[in-house]
Amino acid sequence: MKGRPLFSSFQRGVRLLFACGGCLIPLANLASAQKMIRVPTAPPVHGTSLIYDDAKYGVHFSVPPGWKVSTKDREVSTFRLDARSATRNTKLRAVASLEFNPYPESVLSGALLYYSVENHSNDEACAAETSAARGSAGKDVQGIGGMNFAHGHEEHGGICVEGRDEVYTAYRKGSCYRFDLTVHTFCSISSGAKELTIAQMRSLEERLTGILSSVNLDWESSGPEEVAVPDVSRARR
Repeated sequence: MKGRPLFSSFQRGVRLLFACGGCLIPLANLASAQKMIRVPTAPPVHGTSLIYDDAKYGVHFSVPPGWKVSTKDREVSTFRLDARSATRNTKLRAVASLEFNPYPESVLSGALLYYSVENHSNDEACAAETSAARGSAGKDVQGIGGMNFAHGHEEHGGICVEGRDEVYTAYRKGSCYRFDLTVHTFCSISSGAKELTIAQMRSLEERLTGILSSVNLDWESSGPEEVAVPDVSRARR
């Protein structure tokens, strides 16, 4: 198998085809979808990194080759479906999406990093956005760009896990800064696809935290700092 259709233009469709809470797609339709769109299994050989700069809020980060950056919701994803604990006032600033599939025979259907900001927030409400992460609001703290972020974990899906989200929030001067590291999968039932292994899931989280580790904040002098890879062994199988 050279590659399973995935990401970008197909990413919106894959949410309907594979992540529909246990629905079954006829194999004939699945085969047709696979013929329509295929993606590479590795980043471009001569690709270059991208630098995202948000001058308004002073947030900057680097995106490696093989990733796409968009500032518009629904172009490569649906922010509201993934960042489930974000408030209605939270505004998406940018999303980085993986444009190749390193595990083409698996149930992987997407990996994204969301960056968003909510104005007129407060410290308590900002930290509470991680509470969907098994009551860990304010308890699990991670340094990002020299600032402490509350960290939480959320999973959702019907018969199987269809979305895993690592949530990071921090409050500063009336605004809540938020990052979501999201991995999409679809149910393997009747598809022949393999479940992601712990090692594969960790590799995906390493790619996502690699971007998060490049975050630079204008108001902090320390610069970027390494972000720990989340414990993927706790994920519901």
